[in-house]
Amino acid sequence: MARFDGKVALITGAASAVEGELMGFGGRAAWRMLREGGRVVVADIADEQGERAVAQMRDASFDATYLHLDVTSERDWERAIEATLSDFGRLDILINIPGARDPASILDTDADHWQLVMDVSSRGMFLGAKSVAPAMRDGGGGAIVNVASMAARYGGTYGAAYTASRAAIIAFSRSAAVQFAGMGIRVNAVLPGWTHTPFTDELFHDEEASASRRKRTPLGRWGEPEEIAAGILFLCSDDASFVTGTELVIDGGVTAALN
Repeated sequence: MARFDGKVALITGAASAVEGELMGFGGRAAWRMLREGGRVVVADIADEQGERAVAQMRDASFDATYLHLDVTSERDWERAIEATLSDFGRLDILINIPGARDPASILDTDADHWQLVMDVSSRGMFLGAKSVAPAMRDGGGGAIVNVASMAARYGGTYGAAYTASRAAIIAFSRSAAVQFAGMGIRVNAVLPGWTHTPFTDELFHDEEASASRRKRTPLGRWGEPEEIAAGILFLCSDDASFVTGTELVIDGGVTAALN
């Protein structure tokens, strides 16, 4: 049996799953989930891109669908769960990935942008977990993986809202793991390092910035989205059946080298 035979996964922020284009964590996780026997709901606000990705998946004879989902909208979450249960009859896995860019210093960040960054991460994770838990409980359990960032572990000259929001994901995941354990639902967080995705593409192609990050990474390179997806899917699988309330750091050794 493949690891995800019979499983249904809802993956948010996964529209960047179009083959032939640069993919993010969600896109790579979606394709690998399908190839390992799962069925996938791709959820995002990038509707045209998401529809193209799912069309490719269906052309490859996989069982996938696309849903518009603004993770900050409680009603969107309700509709997403209703549609998933209607299409597939169950929901076993939630992979929650969305984030918002935060390139400014604290003094240069206005309150509205700070709130947007916090809402996409913190409110989105809360609404996602709250929305999927009843369906997972009724189906006998499940797994939730919330994607944070190694940035939650250190400070920097910019991105305070981003780091704060990613740290909140880690803390929330621990609380959800404790509260959902009795329902058979495991909750974990993944902390990626510098990885070449659509979210970081501009930074990756900035020669000075890219080289600086390679130098700060003990493994000496940027990560690939497939490497982050592999860790996410491990936590979603039965191989991680006794793993909950923890963080998996996939950063090439960056945070281990901090001093």
